[in-house]
Amino acid sequence: MKKINNKVLLCLGSLILGFSTNSCEDITSENNTTTASFATFEELVQGRLPSIYASLRSNALYRQGGLLGTWSDVGVDTHTGTLFPEEYLPLYLYNYAPGTLLIGQTWTEFYTAIKQINTFLGQISTFSVSEDEKNPVIAEARFLRALLYFDMVKIWGDIPLVISEDITLAQIREDSSLTNTTAEEVYVQIIKDLEFAKENGNTRVGSTADIASKEAAQVLLGKVFLQMTTTKEYGGVEGGTNENGDPMSRQDRFVQANAELKEVMESQAFQLERNYADVFINENNNEVIFSVGYDGPNSDVGGDFGDFLGQGNLRDGGSFGAYRAGADFALSYLNGDVLITDQAGSDVPETNMLPKLNREFFDFPNSNFRPEVLLLGVDNFVSDTRFSHNIWRIAPTNVGRRLRGEGSFTLQDAFNQENLGWGNWSPLKYIKPLPNSSAPGDGAIDFPFLRYADVLLMRAEALIALNDLGQARELINTVIMRSLKDKVLKTIPEGVVYITPVDNEPGTPQADLNTAIEENLEDVDPTAFLVPEGLDAEELIDRLVIENAKELAFEGKRKDDLIRMGRLDRIVNSFHVDSHPDRTAQNFLGVKAGFDLELHTHWPIPQDQLILNPNLKQNCLYGTNGIDGCF
Repeated sequence: MKKINNKVLLCLGSLILGFSTNSCEDITSENNTTTASFATFEELVQGRLPSIYASLRSNALYRQGGLLGTWSDVGVDTHTGTLFPEEYLPLYLYNYAPGTLLIGQTWTEFYTAIKQINTFLGQISTFSVSEDEKNPVIAEARFLRALLYFDMVKIWGDIPLVISEDITLAQIREDSSLTNTTAEEVYVQIIKDLEFAKENGNTRVGSTADIASKEAAQVLLGKVFLQMTTTKEYGGVEGGTNENGDPMSRQDRFVQANAELKEVMESQAFQLERNYADVFINENNNEVIFSVGYDGPNSDVGGDFGDFLGQGNLRDGGSFGAYRAGADFALSYLNGDVLITDQAGSDVPETNMLPKLNREFFDFPNSNFRPEVLLLGVDNFVSDTRFSHNIWRIAPTNVGRRLRGEGSFTLQDAFNQENLGWGNWSPLKYIKPLPNSSAPGDGAIDFPFLRYADVLLMRAEALIALNDLGQARELINTVIMRSLKDKVLKTIPEGVVYITPVDNEPGTPQADLNTAIEENLEDVDPTAFLVPEGLDAEELIDRLVIENAKELAFEGKRKDDLIRMGRLDRIVNSFHVDSHPDRTAQNFLGVKAGFDLELHTHWPIPQDQLILNPNLKQNCLYGTNGIDGCF
């Protein structure tokens, strides 16, 4: 049996990472017998598998400051990055290059995790255990490898495919000089890994969501088939090929995606949580199929979800206040309610609660709901519960100060802090309890990578392509219905004297407001929110683009969804000066100015990797790698 210590594993990480393999000469050989070893298969699994899951928590991967902040949710319509650290701005503004720091770091961490998985699979083969014992473990590892390669192929396209389980120095050198594998071939390997995981994995039922399962493999397989329908224009493989190299059509992949996702639905193993917020609070609910687990406070297992999107401030382990919500996205939750009207400008009736944006007449940056609405509580007028959970309208940097009793807050100050105008609305989603003593980056909020609502929406997308528009509409509406309240206020109640707090004068008593609310609630009309009958396929996709954003906001899916559905350029080109009122280079207009569809459906191969590996080719849109050309 091979005996492997941490130094050897670090050496293995030299693969395509910018380290010379010469330093491995003295610690890696055919018969390495260093001190750390595993006497039994069980010891191997317990000693190595947790570290593979931990690799997902690497800084550049599945953290909020990782892929969600560098690729998945930036340069799109859901939120801006007004206070990003400087190194994030090129990614947000679409002016990155092969030498952009975070691109190189992300590549490195992906391959470090992949090589760790390959090594683990090689170690498994040294033990004589039954297939029933080892296959479920192999299934977990291959699921995680597929997940990593899936994100890599979406982000970069043609990449080196490293799957060797050999840990000899000769193999390390060979792996570190591999050329690019076509995206089509990478997808073939992803499918193989997921099919194995689907057939051999343990069930998610009765287990925790942060452990790979056969159901997670099946959902991810459906997602892979769906993503493979992305057209060449949007950087995709347009169906790709099968394992024999034969072309597959986009329609073939839609059929496969539908079949996998349908089977998951019919298993009845998962369901939508009754309350949207519960999905992100109770990590082992019946909706989350696979999550990246964080168990802080502990620097080895803690996470940063809630640090960037959320309430509080740094002292309370809360938000950095780094983002502002996109105005058009935030207001999309209110369509169907009485808060927005199609009328605009100086002729807006006094009865309207929030005039629709009109940049010629309306003072957008400073606008807010009418004082009566603020006193009664905006959420009492909003039918969609996702608005309250995903859009934060309280000054994030002052919540912690108020909880600690720091500073002097008059009643008027408190009222204003809790009712910011829409120019200061922020994303929310991952809610930390306050006060919270956990340091930033050391929280316990899990990242829901796959959940049942996504299954319904993905299957709806496949059904639209297969011309089953009626069933697609029903699935979208199922997701929408979960979010709707039974009753809301539809008018400002009469018979109440509405007085806004001034200094330490309290204004209208809360008891009077509560009574007015209770006595004037009206039934929500679902038809104002549901997808209507009669839409054609293109119109349904347009609606799905909106509903995906509202349901899956800030979950790392937005850019991939827009690329796959052929809408990224349309969304970016729709940005205007008031998409967010921060009129700096970091505003949405900066995103629009920097965006180029042909260029920005992928990242470039990192420059340092091209220097270290002369066999590696650059994406042609970003140049060439000397005489070796490009892809």
